[in-house]
Amino acid sequence: VGAEMVASVHAHEEAKIRILNATHSCVAWAGTLLGLNYIHEDMAVPAIRQMAFDYVTNDVIPCLNTPEHPSPIDLAAYRDVVLERFGNPHVRDTNQRVAMDGFSKVPGFIVPTLRECMQRGAPMSSTAMLPALFLRVLGRWHRGELAYEYQDGVMDAEAAHAFFDAKDPIAAFCGDALLWGPLAGNAELVTAVRVANAQVLAFMSAAGHGES
Repeated sequence: VGAEMVASVHAHEEAKIRILNATHSCVAWAGTLLGLNYIHEDMAVPAIRQMAFDYVTNDVIPCLNTPEHPSPIDLAAYRDVVLERFGNPHVRDTNQRVAMDGFSKVPGFIVPTLRECMQRGAPMSSTAMLPALFLRVLGRWHRGELAYEYQDGVMDAEAAHAFFDAKDPIAAFCGDALLWGPLAGNAELVTAVRVANAQVLAFMSAAGHGES
C-alpha cells in the first residue's frame, strides 16, 4: 500500500512540517487575502501556486538536502505531490481551518527554515513571504475585516493588536518573542519581512484586493 519502513523518521517529519504544513498555511493566508474560501480555490490562482512552489524550491529543499546531510526523500517530488493534493477540489479544506493558530505555526513550521538560511548565509526571501502573508491576515483581524473568525490557541490578542498601533508594525511583529524566539528583533529578519510585505501588497493589488 506504499508504506515505507525507515531507520529514522526525522527527515520525513521535517519534510512534512516544512513542505506540507508550512505550505498549507502559506496558501491559506494568501487565499484569505484574496477573499477565497477553500484551499483548492487558492491553488487555482497562479501567483499563490508560484509562491508556494518558490518557498519550497528556493529555501526548504536546500535546507533539508545538504552535501553534509543528504535527504533520503525526493523532496521535489514530495513538493509536487503536496501542491497537487492541495489543488484537489474534492477535499474542500477551508482557509479558515488551515489559517488558524499562526502563533504556533510561525515558530514551529517557518522559523527553522529562516534560521537555517541565515546560518548558511543564503537568501530567505521566499520563506519571508509566509510571515508577511500572516501579518496581513492579522492586520485584517485587527481591523475587524477578516471574513471569518480567526482562532489561535496561544496568541496574546492584546499584544497582537499592539503590532498595528506601533510606529513600525513590521518591526513590532518581528520583535515578538512568542513568534520568533531567539530571532526576535533580528535586523536581517526585519529587512526580509519588510521586503516580503511589499511583495504581498503588490500581489494583493494585482488581484484587486489592495491595502495600504
